[in-house]
Amino acid sequence: MLTTPLPLAPDLQDRETAFSFVSRLAAMNGVDTAGFCTDMGLPFTKMIDGKPDVLARLANLSATDVEELRSWSPRHLGNREHEFRGNRVHAKAIKESTVRGCPACLREDAEAAPDSFEGDMYIRGHWLFRPVTLCLKHHHPLVPLWAEANVSRRYDAAARLAEIAPGVWAGKLNKELRAPNPFDEWIEARLEGTLTESWLDQFDLYAAAHFCELLGRAIWAVRYPKWKKFGPELAWMSFEMGFRFATEGEATVRDTLMQLQETIGEPTDGPKKKYGALYDRLAFDLLGEAYAPFRELLRDHIASTWPLGPGDDLMGEPVLERKVHSVRTAARELGMDPRRLRKLLVDVDLVQPVETGRDDQWELFDAKAAQPHLERINTLVSAKDFQEALNMSRSQFELLRKEGHFPPVIDGGDHKPLWDVRAAHLHLESLLTGAEPIYVTMHGWDDIPTTARSLEVSPSTVLKLLEDGMVQRIGRHTNRDGYASIVVTKGEIERLLERPEAPGLSIDVFARQCGLTRSAAMRLVREGHVPSTEGRHPKTDARQRFLAPGDLAAFHERFVTLRGLAVELGMPWQALRPKLAAAGLKPFSPDGQDYGAVFERDVATAADLASTKPRTHQNKGKDGE
Repeated sequence: MLTTPLPLAPDLQDRETAFSFVSRLAAMNGVDTAGFCTDMGLPFTKMIDGKPDVLARLANLSATDVEELRSWSPRHLGNREHEFRGNRVHAKAIKESTVRGCPACLREDAEAAPDSFEGDMYIRGHWLFRPVTLCLKHHHPLVPLWAEANVSRRYDAAARLAEIAPGVWAGKLNKELRAPNPFDEWIEARLEGTLTESWLDQFDLYAAAHFCELLGRAIWAVRYPKWKKFGPELAWMSFEMGFRFATEGEATVRDTLMQLQETIGEPTDGPKKKYGALYDRLAFDLLGEAYAPFRELLRDHIASTWPLGPGDDLMGEPVLERKVHSVRTAARELGMDPRRLRKLLVDVDLVQPVETGRDDQWELFDAKAAQPHLERINTLVSAKDFQEALNMSRSQFELLRKEGHFPPVIDGGDHKPLWDVRAAHLHLESLLTGAEPIYVTMHGWDDIPTTARSLEVSPSTVLKLLEDGMVQRIGRHTNRDGYASIVVTKGEIERLLERPEAPGLSIDVFARQCGLTRSAAMRLVREGHVPSTEGRHPKTDARQRFLAPGDLAAFHERFVTLRGLAVELGMPWQALRPKLAAAGLKPFSPDGQDYGAVFERDVATAADLASTKPRTHQNKGKDGE
């Protein structure tokens, strides 16, 4: 392995990456990059990953300053994470399969060495960073130079540049110029290590840029449908639009979010429909510490400005307690005309009049502060009004009333029977605690009347199972209100009826029902921690293990899942995790195997989690993509 500097070596150019430099060094010495790196003891894959020892050997071999060589070369940290310009970034931000660049820069490179088409063309480090979309020197958009799935071929820059050089000279990659915008200038400053006056300077660079992109896409959705993705050539529009508002600070971001929820879609649409990818990505994908400030900002905004209650879902967690009411949700809960209720709320200074306030859907007030006033409002109604308020047919109401459900508050004497709509709504909402949001009744989900007819039982039988806490999977139909919004799975209800012919619960369905992975559920059954029954598959007739009603009862008597424990304690599962850690309570794993987030019930009960204080410091999660 050669240790003395090579006599033929190019000069390292401004912002050049190590993989670009070593491929030019190989070309200057008349060999291909892969062969050169092998002969010189410089593994090309490690060169691409920016490994310090390999870059140091390259610097010695080419008489180049090693710090300058490292300066604009991404360094792989493991787990798809990289360090670039002092920032921690995900692979999707710095190692895309498409390499982009500025054709004007490449032509300038070639003009400096006119002996060949490609001349001294090289790849700049900042071209790799996804939020960079413009060359600030030439005002030319960065364009795709080549796309290559094979990593070694992708970053063999000299070879790939030689292939595209004729097109670069012919102007085939040229695009319309555009002036730099504030986001372009902010990204450039941050990559240079210069702080600006932007509110975003305090945050992780890529997380802040990514938030700008997601916020900008939500804003553009006013004009372009959320399902219509922006092409890569238009990505700068999302970055620029989001930065325009986010750079001003938290108050401006909150104002923007409020305007979006009032502008996009229908008033009854939830935050997922209003915000699109901004909500989905922060709620379910971007769960790392770098995104925490933006995730908490969005969550707090929704919690304080959206009338969410039990049965709703907020960023992947079931809402267990209502914090904010709108005139509409309160009227629905009380079974009152919203116009009448609003006048009563105006009288006690809880909301603004129609003339000066917002639409009933967005005229909000604190649910806890309003509770005494709501309780004083007369909510006694006739049977007809009661049925309509609960979204229940007359026949369904009579069947349930006949079996003791929904008794009238006043009955007898000279008064006609009257019902308390608010109490009935609260009762139904209590049944929906921890419910899954259901958009379409499929995959076995159906409402109580349909399920009862299918199983040839009374609706009271199904409702009683819900009231007794026997049903594990409860859904809330997002497009229905009241009684009609409660949906259950026929298979589970049939098993709870203890019919001899009722089918068992497959292990796949059992896993979904309990919030476990299939492998964890299989392991519980295989190791004998959960009893099971052998039977035949109803379609294939193959023998398989399933869980009969008795097996399920045994599981729930011995174990409790994280989600089930959170619902029982009335707290979000994310708040429950630190309490479990503080109590020293670990998931069930007697033999060191992973059975998922499942705990022994007697141990969890003895830990008294409701009064346990969480630890001060928690382990940080890893950044999302």
